[in-house]
Amino acid sequence: MTKSELKLGVLCDTGFLIRLNQPQDELHGNARGYLKNLLAGGHVLYVSTIALAEYAVRDKIENLPMKYCRVLPFNIDHAQKAGELAAIVFSKRDQIPSEITQRVIIPNDTKMFAQADVTPAITHYLTADQKCEAVYRLVQGTAATRFQILSLRTPYHVAFGELNLEE
Repeated sequence: MTKSELKLGVLCDTGFLIRLNQPQDELHGNARGYLKNLLAGGHVLYVSTIALAEYAVRDKIENLPMKYCRVLPFNIDHAQKAGELAAIVFSKRDQIPSEITQRVIIPNDTKMFAQADVTPAITHYLTADQKCEAVYRLVQGTAATRFQILSLRTPYHVAFGELNLEE
C-alpha cells in the first residue's frame, strides 16, 4: 500500500473546530488546510460528542461543517478506557506543570483520547491545544496508544511531508 492509499481517521478536538470557524484566529489557515487536504485525500474526519458539547458553550453546532465529519458518541468502551487513561494522568500529577494539573479539562482530554484509542479507524488526533499535547505525552510514557497527535500549530503540508503548492 502506497502512502497515498493509506486512509487516515482523524479525531478533531474542540480547538480545531473553534479555529475552523474563526477567520481572525492565527491558526484558521492551518485548520482550513487540514480540512481541505484531509477531505481531498479521502481521509475521514471524526468529531466527538464531547468536543461538540465544549464547542456549544460559545457557538451553535449548526455553524460547523458537520457534513464533513462523522460524529463519534461516547460509549461504554470509551468510558472504560478513559478511566484507565485518566488514572495514569492523575497518578503522574507530580511530573506535569502546575498549569496542566489545574486543568479541569484533563478528563475531557482523556475521554477523547480513549475514543481515538478504542476506535480502530482513528489514526490521528488533531488539536491546537499544547496542554492537551502534554497530557498525551504523559499518557504515552506509560500506555502506548494506537493514534498519533497532530498539532494544528504545524501546517498540514509540514506534518505530512508534502510540498505546499498553494504558496
